[in-house]
Amino acid sequence: MEGNTGHKVFQTAYGRIAVNICYGRHHPLNWLAYGINGAEIVFNPSATVGALSEPMWPIEARNAAIANSYFVACNNRVGTETFPNEFTSADGKPAHKDFGHFYGSSYVAGPNGGRTPGLNRVRDGILICEIDLNLIQQIRDKWCFQMTQRTEIYAKLLADAVKPDFKPDIVYETTD
Repeated sequence: MEGNTGHKVFQTAYGRIAVNICYGRHHPLNWLAYGINGAEIVFNPSATVGALSEPMWPIEARNAAIANSYFVACNNRVGTETFPNEFTSADGKPAHKDFGHFYGSSYVAGPNGGRTPGLNRVRDGILICEIDLNLIQQIRDKWCFQMTQRTEIYAKLLADAVKPDFKPDIVYETTD
């Protein structure tokens, strides 16, 4: 599963970068944490097969780029890896020797909602694109997502949610 080293952002000559490993893309708070820590480019290396999460692939990272006003570089492997011994995936299906087809389709998403075309589904490829880090500040000034997010409220909710006596804040309709 996921590591426990936090949401590190690294200052480089090319900008402040972070890495959201594979399955971490399914958790919006991971993306938020990288944004809070100042990421400008978040790489999301993945090894994901089609049946599992392909419908989410073009949406999750693009949404993260928009919501957090940074660039996201999503790369997913291609092909099928086979193993000498059969295994099950706890899904009730017969034992098999591969995970399924890794669907590739790597792309880069920008803070303005734009994205590059995806790479091939079945062949390795290299995606080269130019990004302008100035676009991050332009979008932040225009859309004001960071200014209007309610981090202090989220922090309190999360601090309360980990307590054993936590009760969700639900308003029930009256039956009068």
